[in-house]
Amino acid sequence: MIKSCSLRYDRTLTPEECAKNLAEAGFTHVFPIWGLEDEGLRDVIAARAHGLTVETLHAAYGGVNEIWVDDARGEARMDFFLDCIRAASDLQVPTVITHLSSGLTPPPISEVGLARYQRICDEAERLGVAVAFENLRYVSYLRAIFENVHSPARKFCYDCGHENLYDGGDGVLEAFGKDLVAIHLHDNLGKRDDHLPPFSGTVDWQRLCKRLKSNGIDCPITLELKANGAEADFAKHLFACACKIENMIQEDTEICG
Repeated sequence: MIKSCSLRYDRTLTPEECAKNLAEAGFTHVFPIWGLEDEGLRDVIAARAHGLTVETLHAAYGGVNEIWVDDARGEARMDFFLDCIRAASDLQVPTVITHLSSGLTPPPISEVGLARYQRICDEAERLGVAVAFENLRYVSYLRAIFENVHSPARKFCYDCGHENLYDGGDGVLEAFGKDLVAIHLHDNLGKRDDHLPPFSGTVDWQRLCKRLKSNGIDCPITLELKANGAEADFAKHLFACACKIENMIQEDTEICG
């Protein structure tokens, strides 16, 4: 199975250093964030310079709530997503991942927001790019997209850390799995979105791997990490985690230690 990782897995390293470490550890694929500071094109260039395939672009999630609001901010946020779709097409990256809401009190789901996401998916369909909507704190936003936005470009990105933190570990994968094109795997302690390496928090990995297997996973094993000043061999540890997950999916092996 393809093994992938968030490119900037350690925020204290440059994208070039991260790409080098991930490639040497054994990863063949990565995903960058598109739109924050100097992230985006530099990250894609760094990844490809080290022989890594860019599997997805993750649209920056700051300001995602704005798209639900009927004002100029919402139009600007839609334009940002459209630019991200076009960048993915130009760079030959097949999928863009996006968040639908942020924080405890996002704006309510609105007709104008749904119309904007329809336009985003229409443009993605025209350009041959998938838009993978990620499960977050409120599954109602995800459900609204899948009930009201109609396009073959509309897909699902499953995030096991978010499910563990916000949804009690149940249901999201099964509800939207038929449209699954990407997975984000990481761990947490059940209180905040820690983005810890697998097997270091409260996610039930044995059960999760059985669920992934039963849902016929057909996308890279992708780790999403946010470390700061990790040890020198951290990328190798992450690759070992990805290999362990692969074995558990394929063989239903149990966690030992």
